[in-house]
Amino acid sequence: MNKDKSIVVLNNLIEINNDRIQVYETATIVTEESDLKNLFSEFQKTSKIFKSELAEEVQKMGGIPVDIIKKNSFFVRLWINFKASLINKDREDILNTLEYKEFVAIKSYKETLADNFDHLTAELLIILKSQQILLTAHHDKVKKLGDLMLS
Repeated sequence: MNKDKSIVVLNNLIEINNDRIQVYETATIVTEESDLKNLFSEFQKTSKIFKSELAEEVQKMGGIPVDIIKKNSFFVRLWINFKASLINKDREDILNTLEYKEFVAIKSYKETLADNFDHLTAELLIILKSQQILLTAHHDKVKKLGDLMLS
């Protein structure tokens, strides 16, 4: 196991969860539907828990968890574009946008696990795989709600 590589991997996943937190904060503000507000609040809480778990692991390895998104980063530009994409959108548009965001988060987790298997302990792999499974469940919830709009 390479500690430095593991810290980088975990910090990348912390950033993904930071993005999810911001996405769902915005989505909660944009929608007026209480069922969606509750769901988005649940998703925010999940990412806050994931972020906390990951930060704890980074600290155990002697690293410093990332917590601040750089002002000129790619993620900030994506965030601004995402925020603009939700303004004045209906339920279906919001759900479709969020389904895609969830897909991207899951893909990042899968790639991280596949590409860094040798750099992570068995304990970390279990934590990351369980987080990925819950993210997949979130994606499926959003997709199901979006599919119901088509019925």
